[in-house]
Amino acid sequence: MRRVIIVCLIILIQMGWSLAQRGQLASIQRFLFPPELVMRNQEELQLTEEQRSSIMSEVQRAQSEFTALHWDLEREMEKLTSLLRGQFLDEEAILRQLESVLDLERKVKRNQLQLAVRIRNALNEEQLKTLRRLRIRSGVQQRARDREPSVPR
Repeated sequence: MRRVIIVCLIILIQMGWSLAQRGQLASIQRFLFPPELVMRNQEELQLTEEQRSSIMSEVQRAQSEFTALHWDLEREMEKLTSLLRGQFLDEEAILRQLESVLDLERKVKRNQLQLAVRIRNALNEEQLKTLRRLRIRSGVQQRARDREPSVPR
């Protein structure tokens, strides 16, 4: 059971970008770029040392917050799991605990959005154009990989 909870927590934290692309945030996602795309294409973007340093600093700040939130979220999920173990479930207590979990998830998403905004603000218009092209290219490549038939092993 503990493994299931840990896996769920990791998935929740890492799913921010993919959920945003598929969910309600898809309309704003087109204006932002995941940090991995920027860092993976530093040379093509011709990042200055100042930009690179600024972006790295923001990623490190966000990672530190993600780590703290991960631990908090794990603790709150354990509490929720404990409440769900009993024969009789205290609906009020469960819903209160769920609110704690949802508050932490909101903080994770806020942190992700804040990081994306700060990264975007560090870039110039030409770099943003390049990122848009790279995102389209990587999306096309991903769709092509998804369509490839799997090879039996």
